[in-house]
Amino acid sequence: MIVNLLKKLSIFATFTYVALSSISYINQPLPTVAGTSHSLPNNRSPKYSSVFASLPAKNSDIVTSVKTADARSEILRQYLAHYNSILEPYSELIVQLSDQHNFDYRWMVAIAQQESSLCKFIPENSNNCWGWGIYPEPSNPSVMKITRFDTLEDALRRIAPQFKTIFLKGNHSKDPFKVMKTYTPPSDGSWAEGVSQFFKDLE
Repeated sequence: MIVNLLKKLSIFATFTYVALSSISYINQPLPTVAGTSHSLPNNRSPKYSSVFASLPAKNSDIVTSVKTADARSEILRQYLAHYNSILEPYSELIVQLSDQHNFDYRWMVAIAQQESSLCKFIPENSNNCWGWGIYPEPSNPSVMKITRFDTLEDALRRIAPQFKTIFLKGNHSKDPFKVMKTYTPPSDGSWAEGVSQFFKDLE
């Protein structure tokens, strides 16, 4: 009888231990893996919030890329967008052409701002925002001679190399007042003052 009682107590103790171990296991947080969640079999989730391992932050990489990237095109795009200029889609091209011909990218924009309010006031069908080759006919001053371009891109590509060759020689590359003497000699100085101001706005 005592033997049987001991056997029953042993079985009960074993059962109790297994039951308590199972309860303890269920209440332990499951190991977590970045970007995954866990559930118990039969879709029975434990009564605790899963903890997710955080992924490496990429903010530092983004900041670094922004700092190291050439921001001139974006600065120019925002400037042109602010004035609702049709030159906005050409902001990157303007920077590329300026670099190609080795002059400050702001020249093409500042002069377009001074000459035509960024293409808002130009001769019809001319795509000429820079007052380029627009002057009274020598034999008949009442008639204006107008240089026309097929597109704005055509104008930019044709003007950029000539602008460098004709107007940005020596110290002219940084002095609107010296450029004014050959670009628009009749000006009383207001042309250079306007261009200088637009240069500052683009800084």
